[in-house]
Amino acid sequence: EPAFKAKFKLTLEVPSELVALSNMPVGNATFAGPIKTVRYLESPPMSTYLVAIVVGLFEYVEGMTTKGTRVRVYTQIGKSNQGKFALDVGVKSLNLYKDYFDTPFPLPKLDMVAIPDFAAGAMENYGLVTYREVALLFDDKSSSASSRQSVAITVAHELAHQWFGNLVTMEWWTHLWLNEGFATWVSHLAVDSFFPQWNIWTQFLDSTTTALRLDSLEASHPIEVEIHHASEVDQIFDAISYDKGASVIRMLQSYLGAERFQKAMASYMKKYAFSNAKTEDLWAVLEKETGEPVKDLMTTWTKQKGYPVINAKIKGDDIEIEQAQFLLDGSSGSGMWIVPITSGCGAYDTQKKFLLKLKRDKMVIGSQCGDRKKGGNFWTKLNINGTGFYRVKYDDELAAALQNALETKKLSLMDKIGTVDDLYALSIARQQTFASLLRLLYGYRGEADYSVLSHINTVTTSIAKISADATPALAGDIKQLLIKILLSPAEKLGWDPKKGESHLDVMLRPLLLTALVQLGHGKTINEGVRRFNIFTRDRGTSLLPPDTRKAAYLAVMQNVSSSNRSGYDALRKIYKESAEGEERLQVLGILSSCRDKGIVLESLNLIFTSEVRNQDAYILLRGIQPEAREISWNWLKENWELISKTFAGSLITDFVETIVPLFTSNEKAAEISKFFATRTKPGFERTLKQSLENVRISARWAEGIRSEPGLAQTVRELLAKP
Repeated sequence: EPAFKAKFKLTLEVPSELVALSNMPVGNATFAGPIKTVRYLESPPMSTYLVAIVVGLFEYVEGMTTKGTRVRVYTQIGKSNQGKFALDVGVKSLNLYKDYFDTPFPLPKLDMVAIPDFAAGAMENYGLVTYREVALLFDDKSSSASSRQSVAITVAHELAHQWFGNLVTMEWWTHLWLNEGFATWVSHLAVDSFFPQWNIWTQFLDSTTTALRLDSLEASHPIEVEIHHASEVDQIFDAISYDKGASVIRMLQSYLGAERFQKAMASYMKKYAFSNAKTEDLWAVLEKETGEPVKDLMTTWTKQKGYPVINAKIKGDDIEIEQAQFLLDGSSGSGMWIVPITSGCGAYDTQKKFLLKLKRDKMVIGSQCGDRKKGGNFWTKLNINGTGFYRVKYDDELAAALQNALETKKLSLMDKIGTVDDLYALSIARQQTFASLLRLLYGYRGEADYSVLSHINTVTTSIAKISADATPALAGDIKQLLIKILLSPAEKLGWDPKKGESHLDVMLRPLLLTALVQLGHGKTINEGVRRFNIFTRDRGTSLLPPDTRKAAYLAVMQNVSSSNRSGYDALRKIYKESAEGEERLQVLGILSSCRDKGIVLESLNLIFTSEVRNQDAYILLRGIQPEAREISWNWLKENWELISKTFAGSLITDFVETIVPLFTSNEKAAEISKFFATRTKPGFERTLKQSLENVRISARWAEGIRSEPGLAQTVRELLAKP
């Protein structure tokens, strides 16, 4: 009951040698032999779900904010050194949020604790934030660059909750998205301010595209879901509450302007401090401060599921635009939105903004977008930098001009991402051809930016998977084409880190090497295996630093089988012996990445042993390859009783959402649906619906690809290009 706030005054009796923490600092402690009694200071008013007690053997590192708040990171004995990075981000976050919300951190201290067994990633308890070890600890020697980044984001997210969630709390779980969407958005704001070289807002588009993907399903749900009982809330801790929530906040902030938005947030914080608020209260404050129709605009985004695709057609000096709800299954929904449209043309300094309130409207572009004659520099792009939560479908002339702008390096990084992501989604929905998607992708060869290539990689993975099912005869050529797109940036970076290279290049190297291994690029696989063999003899070798290990591990798994299992056994040994949480999870994530039935089953069965924590099972499941889907599905059916007994709440959804969407046929969807007809639980009902819908969408996409004329010719033409 988040609205029932109270002041808490706690007393604990614990073994004398243990550290005992709670939300507030210790008032006093008395000792009686082996037991100590610890009394904590009284807390300000807070919701019950934020009360926390942590007792254990810990050591800590400590810092101080500019206003004198003590910040500590507690770890298991011997690991406190790995808490320094999170401590630094924590202190900086408290300083930044105090200014952003114009409200001081309300408690005298903040503790962050790394906990070995913890089902959630992290939890924002007031003044005593708990984390999985891998979400809080960072070691310069043994951690990867991507883990440095995710620790920073997680810490900034949980500390944002100290204001948005803890000081001002949602009135009821229906408004969960306010907590999670806002903390997700503002954590990027914070990390961007601490590490501008990470380009974190460009990476944020990962969250937006994840949400766009889920929200284009019939089985999606609105940002605000009526929650009737607290037990239902588990199901909405998903990409809609977090990622769509954060994306529509980014859209609103971009529409209102950063300064007006921040001032309004500070007023909201002051008005509702130590009490509760609902979504409408936030809109009311923003509307009063800015004079903009925030409530009408935002209600269309929070109260209905889905989002529009904006169809853009050029007529004379106008661009006619029309909105329609976008669904991946190709059907049309009846949703209508108030859409903040942004457009740029010919250059980024001629941007226009307007609110599309109707189904159709038009924008006058005149001649400022460049010369429309063939070979002119004409182009126009809607949804500049992806700040809007919608997709755009261009007519042929506009699409060709945009592809030309891409190939002549006119587009920003964010617009390169939006352009490919929109066409990818439109291709799945069969509103654009598969060939046009391949042609556009080909325009990205030679791209060198991490965020852009991370999206290209998502698309190429999906294309490799669908083409194996849709056009097996062409699948090999399509893989060669995808390798051709990714190879040159991968060769530039090589396997070895370079002195002084950027954080983003350090993250790009494993991304590309892993992608090439998965596409079956022989040279990369052989090099990965070679380096791995040296690594097994000498763990300290500089040939396989933490960042590139995953690619080498995957390369090894490409050749593993029941009769040739030395590589697999070597990986299992690393998993058992490594003291590094991150490295263990790296290995766990690829043990099932194999085509051999025996090895896949052996790996999946580890889930039922003490070797794998329940909270980590999903990592092992994520490694399953499409080639092993039948084996995995049969395994799931045979072990379902045991799985439902062993895994609670959100942990059980992982089994459904990793295995079911590997299939691409309607027959399989029917079989899976029948199996679960008598076995669903409210906890994963929605996930199952979404997963089955994804199977049917893939089946429809595959059918479209099969019947597409001229596809083979397009693939051959692109392969033959220099």
